[in-house]
Amino acid sequence: MHLRFTDDELITLAEMLTLACWATFWNHKPGSDEGVARFDDMLEKVLSRMQHNGQGGEVEPDPERQRLRLRKDKEEGSFYAQCYDEMRAETFWEELVIRMAERQLNKRYGELELSQLSEEKRKDITEPITKRYWEEFSAKGIENLHVISKREEG
Repeated sequence: MHLRFTDDELITLAEMLTLACWATFWNHKPGSDEGVARFDDMLEKVLSRMQHNGQGGEVEPDPERQRLRLRKDKEEGSFYAQCYDEMRAETFWEELVIRMAERQLNKRYGELELSQLSEEKRKDITEPITKRYWEEFSAKGIENLHVISKREEG
């Protein structure tokens, strides 16, 4: 199969693959190396094609990874970098809310009691807690978030 891309489409494809590679880079599960390498290889192939097609000004070597990358100076403010930043921020806040709510529920009910609740009942008691955390973090960010060490930990 042969696909033909305009220069702009090839740049868009490289941006999409860059975004995908950034996302897969954070997958450190055992056995993920092969998948990450496949994504990296595809990006390398597209970036090499861009150089060959006269779009070498859009590409530069990445000395840290010993591969090609899209030019770093064009990355800031780009759509794909904005998407990545938004994805990371949303993941952070979602994980924080979920973990805080789970901790609070475990303290209130205990793991055994929680494990015996139906999915619907668990959702009913979790929803107001997660809503409160979302409201707090939406209004104040991490400003009111503090770590209190246990006495024996110093």
